[in-house]
Amino acid sequence: MTVEIEVKREIERIFEEKKKKLGVEAELDLEFLDHPPVVDKNVYGEAFPERKRVMLDVFAPDATTEEIEGIICEELGHIKYPELRHGPEFWKKVRECKCE
Repeated sequence: MTVEIEVKREIERIFEEKKKKLGVEAELDLEFLDHPPVVDKNVYGEAFPERKRVMLDVFAPDATTEEIEGIICEELGHIKYPELRHGPEFWKKVRECKCE
């Protein structure tokens, strides 16, 4: 089993768990990067609230579960709370999403 297959399963599991926790409907578009990213992040995400989609780009060999979970919670937060943007209340909701 390749690293990407294992990471894909873990990402899909986390995504479903966090969607349920937030009570939000969304779909996941997942891409794996072939080379390390230029910025210091191994996971990049973008939310499309109007389409209820989250796009993730992941550099599988170095991405950690913590990074993946953090980005998923942030992007699902953008879908659930688009009016909050990146204010203090938004980050509070993201932290709550990450906590088990």
